Amino acid sequence: MSIEDKELIETRFGPLWSGTTGITFRGGVRTLRDVKRALDLAGEDVMAIDLRELPGGKFAFRYYDGDDRRIVVLVCDAEGGILEEHRAHIAEWLGELYYETGALAYDADAMLHLLRKKSEEAGVPAGEADRC
Repeated sequence: MSIEDKELIETRFGPLWSGTTGITFRGGVRTLRDVKRALDLAGEDVMAIDLRELPGGKFAFRYYDGDDRRIVVLVCDAEGGILEEHRAHIAEWLGELYYETGALAYDADAMLHLLRKKSEEAGVPAGEADRC
């Protein structure tokens, strides 16, 4: 775990939930759920956060991977091919709160709820993105 990973994610892609819920992808506007399905991320512990259009027809898809408790960013080309992957442990965002959660650390819904609440308390605008 490294705070540099969190900083890279936020510097390059903005605060969590500051992206959008839809992008132009594969010939149409696609939602978080569509992109999640297209990337074959079907697990219940994969919880979409937001999307961000990038230069050159690329886009970034951010999600929480509850299995290894990390925020993940996949940078993809216009066809959905994965070009980059960045990961940072949720503890980098939650700090001591993460370690105080006990068994809740294994509940993806609970962790994402805490993360969103902490982000909002810190004054980070939620953007238009929501969870799916």
